[in-house]
Amino acid sequence: MNNYLREISLKSDLQNQVDYTASNEIVSTDLVGSRYAGVVDSQATIVDGDRAVLYVWYDNEFGYSCQVVRVMLEMAGITVPTLPVK
Repeated sequence: MNNYLREISLKSDLQNQVDYTASNEIVSTDLVGSRYAGVVDSQATIVDGDRAVLYVWYDNEFGYSCQVVRVMLEMAGITVPTLPVK
């Protein structure tokens, strides 16, 4: 599950929306100012058979505003390059 989410955050059309962290010491204040809709906390991921529990962090003001701008750019047909390139 974590490998899949990491790849999504790096090499998919969602790379400007989903981020991924492998930090053991992440706390909510670490994500103040995050531009992503959500940051997957891989250390908290629990998979049991066909069930999964994910912890996803976000900055509800700044992150939301950045996602609104991302949608506006998409609607206007403006493409901003991101790294790594898919």
